Amino acid sequence: MAEYLVLARKYRSTTFDEVVGQEPIARTLVNAITGGRIAHAYLFTGTRGVGKTTMARLFAKALNCLNSDAPTPTPCNRCNACVAISRGDDVDVVEIDGASNRGIDEIRELRANAIYRPARSRYKIYYIDEVHMLTKEAFNALLKTLEEPPGHVKFIFATTEAEKLPATILSRCQRFDFRNIPTRRIAEHLRAICKTEKVQVADDALFRVARSAAGSMRDALSLLDQLLAAGEGTVRDEDVVRLLGVPGDERVLSIASAIAAGDPAGALKGLDDALAGGVTLGVAVGALGETFRNLMIASACGSGSELIELPDAHRAAVIELSGRFSLPALVHAVGMLQTLLRTVRNSSVARALVEATLVRLAAAEKFVDPTSLIERLESLASGRPGPATGQKKNFPLSPPAADAARLAPARSPNVASSSPATGGGFELKPPAGSAPLKWEASWLAANWQTVGDELVARGQTPVAGTILPAMVVGFSDGVLTLGFDDAHARLREQCEGRAGEAVAAALSELAGRAIRCQFVAV
Repeated sequence: MAEYLVLARKYRSTTFDEVVGQEPIARTLVNAITGGRIAHAYLFTGTRGVGKTTMARLFAKALNCLNSDAPTPTPCNRCNACVAISRGDDVDVVEIDGASNRGIDEIRELRANAIYRPARSRYKIYYIDEVHMLTKEAFNALLKTLEEPPGHVKFIFATTEAEKLPATILSRCQRFDFRNIPTRRIAEHLRAICKTEKVQVADDALFRVARSAAGSMRDALSLLDQLLAAGEGTVRDEDVVRLLGVPGDERVLSIASAIAAGDPAGALKGLDDALAGGVTLGVAVGALGETFRNLMIASACGSGSELIELPDAHRAAVIELSGRFSLPALVHAVGMLQTLLRTVRNSSVARALVEATLVRLAAAEKFVDPTSLIERLESLASGRPGPATGQKKNFPLSPPAADAARLAPARSPNVASSSPATGGGFELKPPAGSAPLKWEASWLAANWQTVGDELVARGQTPVAGTILPAMVVGFSDGVLTLGFDDAHARLREQCEGRAGEAVAAALSELAGRAIRCQFVAV
């Protein structure tokens, strides 16, 4: 039985015309070969699996093809040199792993061997992969040879992190940035391979494979290989969902639909169904974030936008659903889900945070949003009636951590015995005709808007606008701790300066005693 060759190797491009997704780079190299403008050093940079090694081998074959009297843009792929380069074991094309050969001794050996002419080809080509892993001493040892190499030597460097290379190396190379391959191009290439392999894979399944590869053709081919090995008969989208451990598009859209309908229970039920199906919290949040990204693109760019990365079968449902959201709501939802994704990875109460976010998105009318907050502050300052309390908000303001603090019972602060105790705190001195305000963490967290209203009534509108986006983190011994999320980091920075003194003074006047403030990030 013949040894099986994985798809990523079997369908590696063998000519510049077969290159997928990196045509501008292939065209530039072809023109350089045709015009006789072949540099002595090249740098290929880009994420994994986008064709750096493939392009390096194509270029090496073009330079060293034995069936041509000079470098050619169309290597034969039949001579001994072309065949050996394709296998990666040609004597004159030295492929070096920079991660495991990163020291000065290896580079000294390279320099010592570079002076000898190639055994059978025109050029001795050194291809160093992950070149950014070389040590500082190794780079320094390479500099002189790289600047003035022998005429028969060419260097090709590849890296995923070009920013880690010394400027002295970068300035001596022609740099080519390999882009991530568009999802639709990957899907088209996979479809052609399936046709050649005579296997049946549904179009939506191929699209999901391409989308999960995130621009990497090699990752897409590896996943397709795994899918074909696991599948029986026609491979469908459900098979890909099961293999990847991701929620199906219909399940994610059901959560988004519940949010659009203002149905927190439905959103939570959709999340629970996804988790019961074996999906992890991080994957569920990522899938929901991708769905809201598509909704945002549909709302901002229209239904015909190529930026919507969905198969045609699900495209119509997303376009219809996007009409039920405002664009600001979608933008804010994407930001919240991205922040949530970072938080979930390191949280011991990850599911609670995810559920709190879904509730906040679905019940947006119960939370303060920036637009209505500004309108209310302006109306209170001018004596005009504020907006109706039951009106629909554009989007919530604070992250789910704020909800957790407002809903969780806070410990009673340890206050001075001279303060009039009321449930562990003391009463604020309100303006005449107002209800008393309690200075205790749990009460303030639940009634922070009321404190802002009292400040506005006393002519402290700027202070109210500064602290209302914050959440009450705690209060103890006359120290109030206010937390600002990432979206309001600038307000926190201002409060750490003179603005914080104004906040403390205004709250002290309102409380009738000295109040000190701390401002933290949440």
